[in-house]
Amino acid sequence: MNKYSCKEIRLDISNICNLSCPLCPNTNRRNKKTEEKHLMSFENFKKLVDNIDSFVETISIGTKHEALLNDNIFLMTKYLHNKYPDTDINLLSNFNFNYNTEDIIKSGITNIIIGLDGIDQESYSKYRVGGNFNNVLQNIKQIQEYKNRYNLNIPTLTISFIVFSHNEHLIPKAKDLFSSLGINIFFRRTDYHDGYESWLPKNFHNEQTEEENKDINKNIICQDPFNILDIDTFGNILPCCAEEALNYFVGNIFEDKLSTIWNGIKLKQIRDFLISKQTENDNIPCKFCPVYKNNGYTNYVKFEN
Repeated sequence: MNKYSCKEIRLDISNICNLSCPLCPNTNRRNKKTEEKHLMSFENFKKLVDNIDSFVETISIGTKHEALLNDNIFLMTKYLHNKYPDTDINLLSNFNFNYNTEDIIKSGITNIIIGLDGIDQESYSKYRVGGNFNNVLQNIKQIQEYKNRYNLNIPTLTISFIVFSHNEHLIPKAKDLFSSLGINIFFRRTDYHDGYESWLPKNFHNEQTEEENKDINKNIICQDPFNILDIDTFGNILPCCAEEALNYFVGNIFEDKLSTIWNGIKLKQIRDFLISKQTENDNIPCKFCPVYKNNGYTNYVKFEN
């Protein structure tokens, strides 16, 4: 019996994005390679949800690509919420879209994490290339106003602010701006994608929160294969979100139950390798991952109102 349980699923329902961020985790976009557009269908999404046969605490939608480009997103999240009402549904988005505020409020989405790394158009668009800061801010305000009008707590909004050399000095102003809107913000670095060195801040360093520190097994560098699964738009399941694992499929959620994949031989081999540092499988993606090679973690500093 597997003593580990899948606590989170990170899911993409789109393989495209409307922005061109220089350090995007989508390798093709970062390298300016075209990729054939693919949006997960509602029918396939239902297969995915129906094959989740054990409780998952959190399902995060839009981890590498923009989920709001899939017109069925709110239909999908409603289906997911109705089937698993106790599962938190996270939406990760750059939020550069026009939508009906009531649709998103009633979608079943629990938390919205918005990628926004500036306090005005100039500071924002240096990294979020193609984005409109004022549009994002207006969308945020509309949701907060709707929640205040009807005394709602959900969905919560959180700003994910990547700290670079050009915006490091704006951290205090960013705290003030989003505190005034009643929104939490967390600050983090991105240290693992090609070309990151020229973007690094001089003084800001990732810190580990007390809660994360309790969860980390000090003998294991990467926690993902013990807690998390990543799913692409084709239903392929990956052991993590790293580029080194993009073509290392451990199963397909359209074809098999979650428990079958979670307890399968491929994930077991990865876990055994991370524990023992030994493997007979030369294709284990962890061996080539900078997180493993650098003995590092990707954590963040959170600022709460």
